[in-house]
Amino acid sequence: MSGVAEGADEAAQRSQGYWLLSRLFLEVPTPAGLAELRDLLRNSAADAALLNAGVEDALADPDAAAVAFTRYLCIGDRGHSEPLPFESHVREGSLPGENTLHVAALMAGAGYEDVAPGAVSPDHLGAELRFMAFLCHAEHRARQDRDGAEVHAKLQLQQSFLHSHLGQWAPAYCSGLAGRAVNAYVRAIAAVTASTISGEIALIDELCRRAAAQQVAPVLAA
Repeated sequence: MSGVAEGADEAAQRSQGYWLLSRLFLEVPTPAGLAELRDLLRNSAADAALLNAGVEDALADPDAAAVAFTRYLCIGDRGHSEPLPFESHVREGSLPGENTLHVAALMAGAGYEDVAPGAVSPDHLGAELRFMAFLCHAEHRARQDRDGAEVHAKLQLQQSFLHSHLGQWAPAYCSGLAGRAVNAYVRAIAAVTASTISGEIALIDELCRRAAAQQVAPVLAA
């Protein structure tokens, strides 16, 4: 089971990455929050050049970043047809919708009934990203415990959610937002999220394949 434990650090990093992305879509940028984010990115081992540039732009004019964030990503007095960052609104044109119910049921079934209380709806992009952060953290704990069956189960949950929900709408939505937004901060968080989720889909498929193989290997050896 050594191979199971070896992926613990990677699972923790993925959890932290999802948590950060969820914050970007749940929190209106403020000078204090942006300064904290800049420090966080400065200490990150990941290549965060695009996001760093967006944060620096927002720190130079935090009011403009907050206005743009509110315009594109918050429910309110909207004088345009910009899609809201909710799966049901993007995929069905309504809020709530069938996907709202499906996502809520999946989260509750996995033991995470209220992942982001400030998200208004469980199918908000920030809430779906937060759910993935929790699942990756659970995978991390299972790897630390060298529990191969539990690792496989948590990876399968991530894979199912990515393929059925988050990966079905978030990359395209974020890519579109990155193309439409005139504010550098909003463009950056959207572009980084689109590329991250797209990369995660291929990664999780490979991790599931490896975990399944690790489950079969001891049986064959016996």
